[in-house]
Amino acid sequence: MSSLRKLLDELVKSPPGPSPSFTSTQMLDLLLYLGKEAPIGRKKLSHSLGIGEGVIRNMLNRFVKAGIVKITDKGCILTTRGMKIYKYISDIVREVGPLDIEIPWNCLYNFTVVVKKRSHLIKKGLEQRDAAIKGDAEAAIIMTYVDGKLHMPSVSVLSDERPEFALKLIEKVKPEEGDVIIIVGASDLNKARHGSLAAAQTLL
Repeated sequence: MSSLRKLLDELVKSPPGPSPSFTSTQMLDLLLYLGKEAPIGRKKLSHSLGIGEGVIRNMLNRFVKAGIVKITDKGCILTTRGMKIYKYISDIVREVGPLDIEIPWNCLYNFTVVVKKRSHLIKKGLEQRDAAIKGDAEAAIIMTYVDGKLHMPSVSVLSDERPEFALKLIEKVKPEEGDVIIIVGASDLNKARHGSLAAAQTLL
């Protein structure tokens, strides 16, 4: 849904003046969090997402103007339009979270997302990896689940070359045919999550 990516980009674009201090991926992160946790206040959003309260306020203002978020006495909630967008995204992007398996890097934290039925959009995974790094990650692995096997596109069939790792990952993540599995590493959990969503955003 390129229109969703376009919407997120347009929400970030500022009128004449200083550039905004947030990204389209942070807008995506905020939207997903509101979909799961609303109603919720700005202070808790700031703490949970690791974003300054002033920046959160600006992001919410953009969402309010777009008819996606409503501010109530109990906190911020998604409007009917916002819930429709949230459902579309959450049907495609599944946040698995940190995995307690050995991953081939020294990052303190990892975060995993599954992007449903998007394996056909992956070439070598370079676009997704670059997006993750740009989104605060330190490392990223992009995999697909095709024909019952875990692949690193154009690199190797992990289920054949590293069967133990692949089996553990499949057991933890439970991918379905055609899914993309993105694992991102960083020194901070919020950065790892943000990097994983940045990579997933390229497939929306």
